[in-house]
Amino acid sequence: MSQPRFQIRSMTDQDIPQIVEIERRSQFHPWTARQFAESLAAGQHCTVLIESGMHASRVVGFCILQPVLDEANLLLMAIDPDYRGQGLGADLLETSITGLGDGCVMVFLEVRQSNQAAIALYEKLDFHQTGLRKNYYPADPQQYKNGKEDAVIMVLTRGNPFQMM
Repeated sequence: MSQPRFQIRSMTDQDIPQIVEIERRSQFHPWTARQFAESLAAGQHCTVLIESGMHASRVVGFCILQPVLDEANLLLMAIDPDYRGQGLGADLLETSITGLGDGCVMVFLEVRQSNQAAIALYEKLDFHQTGLRKNYYPADPQQYKNGKEDAVIMVLTRGNPFQMM
């Protein structure tokens, strides 16, 4: 029986250089290595998607969730641009959310309004839009006159958040 080509595991400090490269290739305003290290140190739920090869493995995606009581915020997620369109983002996000445990009943996120691929991914995983944050993201002033882009606020409800304990 062969080993699966992709695996999801907890992020480590050793993953950060590869993650920073994916982030740089994915974001207009990327996080720094220090920000990733701080997320790990703070105990946020950080996972990576690894491609296993014959002689080595490499990070091809990452997800950072911030649990807060019975909720979580998706802070950041990206798949290496060379690996997009294969369903890997859905697998990574589903596995990461499942890893939060049954006590997490809601997951929130913000996504650039222009990022239709990400919005479609989130909707596929049963997130729904709840609002809009005006001028939330730094953006290219040549595309957005004030250098800011709106964010779509989305939420995933797991189980019954109104159930009495």
